[in-house]
Amino acid sequence: MNQTISAKVPFSTANVGKCMCPKCSVQSKSKCVGGKLAKIKEALAKSPMNREEIPGIYCSTGMATCSDIDAKQPCICGSCAVFSEYNLGTAKPAGYYCRDGMAK
Repeated sequence: MNQTISAKVPFSTANVGKCMCPKCSVQSKSKCVGGKLAKIKEALAKSPMNREEIPGIYCSTGMATCSDIDAKQPCICGSCAVFSEYNLGTAKPAGYYCRDGMAK
């Protein structure tokens, strides 16, 4: 069973799998994110998934729970399959969901 957090983008294993956040330079040097990525298989196996354990899909779940991300780095949300699929270019905010919250 997948948990829906945002009406715009469902919090699902399918969307987590398409998510580009783990490859984003905003998160690349985060020790917190690295720790979560090391345990991602366990986090994805839970039902329902716990948003605090998933380092990504912020367009669905809202701001990052890791405080050591670097939002001064370039955002790659616009190149993400989830961004395209849910037409997030017309949503607010239109990127930096890790900093600014989920898409609405």
